[in-house]
Amino acid sequence: MPRTMKRPRMEDSSEEEYEEEATFSQRVKVQPDTVPMDQEDLDRNVKAICRYALSCEYKKKTIRREDLAKLLNEPFKRLLQLVLSRAQEKLRHVFGFEIVELPNMKEKSNQSQTQRNGGSGSTQTQTQTQQVPYKKVPGGSSGTYVLRSVLREEYRTPDIIERPAREYQLTGILYVLLSLIFINGQSMNTADLNGHMDRLKLTKTIHGVEGIRARDELISEFLKDGYLKRSKLPDPDTDEPQFTYTWGPRAMVEVGHAGISAFAISFFGDDLDEDTKQDLNRKIWKQAGYVEQK
Repeated sequence: MPRTMKRPRMEDSSEEEYEEEATFSQRVKVQPDTVPMDQEDLDRNVKAICRYALSCEYKKKTIRREDLAKLLNEPFKRLLQLVLSRAQEKLRHVFGFEIVELPNMKEKSNQSQTQRNGGSGSTQTQTQTQQVPYKKVPGGSSGTYVLRSVLREEYRTPDIIERPAREYQLTGILYVLLSLIFINGQSMNTADLNGHMDRLKLTKTIHGVEGIRARDELISEFLKDGYLKRSKLPDPDTDEPQFTYTWGPRAMVEVGHAGISAFAISFFGDDLDEDTKQDLNRKIWKQAGYVEQK
């Protein structure tokens, strides 16, 4: 293509949001068997990935690897990993997000073995082993991603980041449900979950949450967004289908077991000393099925 002919922009807006001091003649060194490419072309594809990822996060939609590849021009379709790496840098430094792959989760059949191997006396070790009840399916990645905030906690206050009231309501309800499931051995059946929600006044008919009129709609929202996962129980004692609820892949990467433990401890107030917090933390992890190793 002659240098006087420029490709049309993929989008007219936000062209300068990620702009770096790069000229059209700058080259990017890639794999030895490929031809060097223009920095401007690379930047254009990086911006397309960033815009798409941010729009997916706004809609709580997962990002699929094949959809990312469709956004790219040749030869960048064959260099997706390079473009993702550059997009990751932009998202981190400009917007405070990072792209993380959702786990390809599969429940382990031997829960007792999980409990024996999953526990530890320190919060750090517990954080590292927090995904012990699940494993990645052998042979590969899930191919789906989400954006996760990398902002420090002190920068996530309502004074700095304003969110819709509906998002605050749903997040509060979700965190309580995730806490209940976690301390119940990391799973909960339909009857127990409904019982807890009844006590929280989240009955079959729900008032005060925009767009949510029934409890089933609330659960469906969390299932659709990947925060909860459910498996149908065989041969239920009732005519209605019964399920076992566990954490979904988005909850694993966005919240994490250590995060939900800290959330539960926060209900006890800010006056707790460090020893009391550590003791509560150990009890929560024990309830979740982890065994403290001496």
